[in-house]
Amino acid sequence: MNLFKWLYILVLVLSISCAVNPVTKKRQLMLVSEEEEFKIGRDAAKQVEEEMGIYLELPRLRALVKKVEENIGKHSDRPNLIYRTEIVDTPDFNAFALPGGFIFVHRGLLARINSIDELAAVLGHETTHVAARHSAAQISKQKIVNLLLFGVNIATGGAVQNYGQFINLGLVLAFNKFSRDCERQADHYGLIYMTRAGYNPLAFLSVLKQIKRLEAREPSIFEVWFMTHPPTDERIRLAEEELKELRRTCPKCFKRPIRRNEYIAALDGLAMGERTNNELVLKDRYYNKQYCFSIKIPYGWFVRLRSKYATAIFLNSKKQFSAFLDVDPLMKRMSSEDYHKKNKKQLLRYGLIKLQDLKVKMPYGAMASIFKGFDRSRGEITAELISFVKGENGYRLIGSSRKEDFPELQKALTEMINGWEFLKPEEAMKLQPLRLRIHKVRKGETWKSITVKYYGSDIGSTKLAEFNGFDKGEEPPAGILIKIPPTLRFY
Repeated sequence: MNLFKWLYILVLVLSISCAVNPVTKKRQLMLVSEEEEFKIGRDAAKQVEEEMGIYLELPRLRALVKKVEENIGKHSDRPNLIYRTEIVDTPDFNAFALPGGFIFVHRGLLARINSIDELAAVLGHETTHVAARHSAAQISKQKIVNLLLFGVNIATGGAVQNYGQFINLGLVLAFNKFSRDCERQADHYGLIYMTRAGYNPLAFLSVLKQIKRLEAREPSIFEVWFMTHPPTDERIRLAEEELKELRRTCPKCFKRPIRRNEYIAALDGLAMGERTNNELVLKDRYYNKQYCFSIKIPYGWFVRLRSKYATAIFLNSKKQFSAFLDVDPLMKRMSSEDYHKKNKKQLLRYGLIKLQDLKVKMPYGAMASIFKGFDRSRGEITAELISFVKGENGYRLIGSSRKEDFPELQKALTEMINGWEFLKPEEAMKLQPLRLRIHKVRKGETWKSITVKYYGSDIGSTKLAEFNGFDKGEEPPAGILIKIPPTLRFY
């Protein structure tokens, strides 16, 4: 089949595969039926529930999230669709929508926002993704691209494969552009939906400003180009323009009370930080209840659980440090020396080059070796392997950094192994996650006085204010409820 015949067939498919977008009312390419869309979302939702876990500890909070989403959904452009909303048990500031009406809000996002209206802003954004069938449209575009590449490859006798890397780069840019346009659309209609549903539209801007506070740095030009969301500054600017127009058409919308206290009260006892059934992070320590040990987390680092690649991953994103922790159940008893040799061989198979074995005394008879290698994102790297055997398990810690930053990484790894402690089973079973507390502000109280009351010092009072959605220098009025996190270390 020649290229022109294939293109003719493709054009014919495109001409009969259009549908009206429920939100924009414009015709768009659509190769996915609503039934297919629902099945895709349902299957993906099951996977999310298995991998992330659903947070069920606070029924009042869960019911509130579902109630707000139900209200938003009724005021969307697909009001008859059933919107299913759940809280996933992770500390991330995130929410996402799957095809067919499945929406997930992370536990960490709920801890960060400060009112029912801000929750409505988040859910309005995600509801737009569902109502506008963004995922189904993207799947449809991918199908067409695959058909086109298949046809061109046949017509050119496979010559197109020689340009695969350039085609892939173009597809990444094209689909990220599509994603950013979808995010802009989700902001625009999400603001409309939440306002229609009776919430104060100013809360939408509050959420964006909270996101801005969380950004540790301005993204570089390449990060902006490849990221799926538009830069936060752009989103804030567009929201301010839309709010200006909304003030003209619906001034009474801005007089609606921001429902803060009802929302904050529902957060009382919310679990904070990383945790699974067998692992949790308490202040500056990682705890493993299954294997009964804990490790000190170096300052500036955080921990990722639920990884497919390791028991836990310790990260310092600012310095681009990583340390993979593995607990390795052994088939046969072996010495720490033999176990370390086994791990060294494994790293050599992965392409790392051994530089030296360290002759230093470490707890539990642990042994250490240094390797060098190359990483696409970091360039030349240096890695340290620390491993030992205790009882029926092997324990392995592999840290890596850019070559020039290795001395600082090595210091952190030494701190981790020196701070490694094994626990008695009964001690491990008693461990519980840290939880959010709620405080009602009394007349005359300030952020400094409240910080002293709960943390013993006024250091961190600005962080506490920001965590509660207040700007620097803005004191809390008497009578409002505020959130007291267990530690200000990561806020």
